Amino acid sequence: MLLSHVKRACTVALLAVAAGGLAVAPAEATVQSGSGTINDPWVPTRAAHITCATATLFGNYTPGQGHSDPIATLVQGNYIGVRYITSDQNSADVFWHGTSKWGFVLRSCFSLN
Repeated sequence: MLLSHVKRACTVALLAVAAGGLAVAPAEATVQSGSGTINDPWVPTRAAHITCATATLFGNYTPGQGHSDPIATLVQGNYIGVRYITSDQNSADVFWHGTSKWGFVLRSCFSLN
């Protein structure tokens, strides 16, 4: 019985030492670091909310052609996270917290918090 307690204590001590060696400091990141590309993926979202009575969340957006592939309808007050606003300023890539869906929303239908 004493031997099993010693083995258990040695195992716990060994695991504690191993876990301590795994601690890693987080990488430094600024609020807008990253570009969202596959080679530079870290882009945090900015808090925002829907301001139109309703706003459609679309699966795709092409400048000059507009939105396509509707996913869902958001209502005024829904909270979203904005990853980026498109270069033509007409749309934004957003994360809808209510359903954990990503898509594009018309830029005039949300306000950054």
